[in-house]
Amino acid sequence: MIFRAYDVRGIYGDELTEDVAMRVGAAFGTYLSGGEISLGRDTRTSGPSLEGAFLRGVLGAGVDVHSYGVIPIPILGYVTMRSGRRAAAYISASHNPPEYNGIRFRTGDGYGMLYREAGIVDIYTGGEFRSGSGSLTVEDADRAIIEYGDYAADRVDITRDLRVVLDTGNGSACGISPVYTRAGIDVELLNATMDGRFPGRGPAPTEESLREAAGKVIRTGADFGVGFDPDADRGMVIDDKGRVLPPEKIAIIIARRRYKPGDLVIAGFDCSMILERELERDGIKVQRERVGDVFVANRVRNSGAVLGVERSGHFFIPEFQYSDDPFAMSLALAEIVSGERLSDMADEIPDYPYIQRSIRLKDIADAPILMGRLLERLSDLEPDTTDGIKVMGEGWSVLIRPSNTEPLIRIYVESVKDDVKEIAGVYEKMILSAMGSGN
Repeated sequence: MIFRAYDVRGIYGDELTEDVAMRVGAAFGTYLSGGEISLGRDTRTSGPSLEGAFLRGVLGAGVDVHSYGVIPIPILGYVTMRSGRRAAAYISASHNPPEYNGIRFRTGDGYGMLYREAGIVDIYTGGEFRSGSGSLTVEDADRAIIEYGDYAADRVDITRDLRVVLDTGNGSACGISPVYTRAGIDVELLNATMDGRFPGRGPAPTEESLREAAGKVIRTGADFGVGFDPDADRGMVIDDKGRVLPPEKIAIIIARRRYKPGDLVIAGFDCSMILERELERDGIKVQRERVGDVFVANRVRNSGAVLGVERSGHFFIPEFQYSDDPFAMSLALAEIVSGERLSDMADEIPDYPYIQRSIRLKDIADAPILMGRLLERLSDLEPDTTDGIKVMGEGWSVLIRPSNTEPLIRIYVESVKDDVKEIAGVYEKMILSAMGSGN
């Protein structure tokens, strides 16, 4: 099943082929009924071929396309918004391994499109596509990055010289240095050669994969570091002591120093309870949204929130743009760090033990049946089913939910005590039992 919760995604050549990409392009163009869009991709080796196929479909539906080639998706969102185009599309499978690829959609305001609600899947399935002759304009991605850099630099005030390590992970962020240098920040790059096999440290920026970047932060005396995924919509922050900080801590730091009591923060359903416990003391409201950058982006846009965050490293700061934007996040953080050490601010916020584990399914289609069995077993705990199954006790919580992009069941366990491994073990056994017994 390539039509996932918020994008089209699958293994290239098996689930996702050029024919599928062309039909998706035709369905997207039919939905738009003309107008102009932006188009970009990350560095995956299958990107050019899938991009070409998608382009044939959308041009054939009479849509005019401004194509940027390899470009970070937040920059594509920005140029779409600033140019007043109808929408945008992006060829990427985000943090997934290199054999995957996908197609993502953005609204005219640059943030994630709820493409299922828009009816694009229904148009694809129906197979009746609009006929037309769209035009193609090839745009300069480097120029777009510079334009965004000037725009973003005007929104921060950095009061001292800073050095930042950027681990661009061989992805679309490899050319992002001008965004930082235009704000007066000295940049140290790592894994900055575009390569869709992601040989440097793999596509997902995690505590494990960012060890080399963390070491470079310490060796160079940098103020902090940021690791990006291939499409550069995620940013994981490393403090001046070389620690990869939870996105929730970064959100708390930014919210406390940039916003005011009464403001609203939207958090993914899997985020730590530390957000409520810390920010609500400052009079900043926190509301939850189902996991997925598209869902959080739309909630931020529609609720008037000042900030959105997901545990996976997506940040939304509407004063810059509605797209998930780790560049905006890191520039806002740089302004704060120019007055205080990041490690000192991080240490002011308690750490709650937190574990995330995954159990692989044979097929992503098995997830609903399994979740039904688990809901029945956990019914006495009155679970919250906003997104998956969440149960809570005295000082602990467990969230069980299927991945939106892979055949996995994910378990998120948090506690104010040191018993997260014990709690996780109990729920892992329950899931494995439900998978095996069918009861």
